Amino acid sequence: MKRETIIFTACGFLLGLTLGSFVIGPKIAQSKLAGAPVAADAAPVETPPTASDTAAGNPMGTVMQQLASLKAAVAKNPNDADALVQLGDMYMQAAKFPQAAEYLQRALAVRDDAAVRMDLGICYKQTNQPEKALAEFQRSAAMAPDQWQPLFNEAIALIDLHRPDEARVIAAKLQKMRPDDPEVQKLVATVGGK
Repeated sequence: MKRETIIFTACGFLLGLTLGSFVIGPKIAQSKLAGAPVAADAAPVETPPTASDTAAGNPMGTVMQQLASLKAAVAKNPNDADALVQLGDMYMQAAKFPQAAEYLQRALAVRDDAAVRMDLGICYKQTNQPEKALAEFQRSAAMAPDQWQPLFNEAIALIDLHRPDEARVIAAKLQKMRPDDPEVQKLVATVGGK
């Protein structure tokens, strides 16, 4: 691989990590509401770190070290739910949703968690599996009824499945929970609520 390609890939990955923390998360469905395109695949994260990558001051080297360390932890203890979740999160930030889903599913097999279920739902949404996404958002909402994010994502999944009446009911709940939230207001407008 050419040096320029590696540098470009590393910069793209770091940019993806930075931007991903703002895009992926509780408001993942914003792209659906705003009509923005779905995030494209970022640079591969499977490349092992080189000596120059791990040199001090190279953020990509740090990411690669963390990835290698987490994979080693999972190889040593396949039931390390924390390491599995962290790997899933890293792959989500890199827009590698199938790989993220694999690690998140493994984490859920060890320890059920509402936030991990929501992240898995996001992975399914991003890989065009709206039924699976909806199921995970519903499970997450049932586990954490005081949290608004699973409900928000559930409504978006219902919109994706062309079920606006059900989405409207959830949007109304969200409007009561977060009346001043602009994303909730966009959702309400999208489904034709009050």
